[in-house]
Amino acid sequence: MLTRRVLLAGAALASLMAAPGLGLAQHAALEPDPATDVRQEMPRRYMMEDLYGNVMTNEDFQGKFVLVYFGYTGCPDVCPTSLSTMAEVLERLGEEKAAGIAPLFVSVDPDRDTAKLMRDYLEFFDPRIVGLRGPVAYTDHMVKAFNARYEKHIPDPNQPDLYSIDHTASIAFLDPGGFLIKRYPHGTSAEAIAADMDKIMTEAMQ
Repeated sequence: MLTRRVLLAGAALASLMAAPGLGLAQHAALEPDPATDVRQEMPRRYMMEDLYGNVMTNEDFQGKFVLVYFGYTGCPDVCPTSLSTMAEVLERLGEEKAAGIAPLFVSVDPDRDTAKLMRDYLEFFDPRIVGLRGPVAYTDHMVKAFNARYEKHIPDPNQPDLYSIDHTASIAFLDPGGFLIKRYPHGTSAEAIAADMDKIMTEAMQ
């Protein structure tokens, strides 16, 4: 089932790609510095919209573990791989554990990522993944709150709408209070992530 999902996503996403992307090395350069990526005194706070126009804040996910991934629908490689991994993690954890997790996909391309486009995009991965989008100012605030980064690259100044975006590619894992537990680097297997999350969640419930 997982293999079929990945194949279907790969085929369908080809029609959604808006611009060529950057290599993993560029994404890795935007990962948070472990020395500064510490647990905050206050939870990571933000306000965005879901894909149906509802205002969502960090408080809407209080009481749940949260997975957060920043990306965009035009990303040709890193984002589809990460979202496929996230979907597989949810399946590996099982329905009961997955019900206690809020998986979020946050667009860093609000100019192009409409709600409909994001709904169509996420449909290929897992309906439980919640898409969030918002004005640039709100997006930047959430990105900063998570100590993440993104950069827009415009190869041809005469075609400003044809751009790619380099961004933090790890998946952030938060506790039910909204505090960062850890980050899973891009390329970490779903099996390894699920096993680690299962251990953390089980210990938290004891």
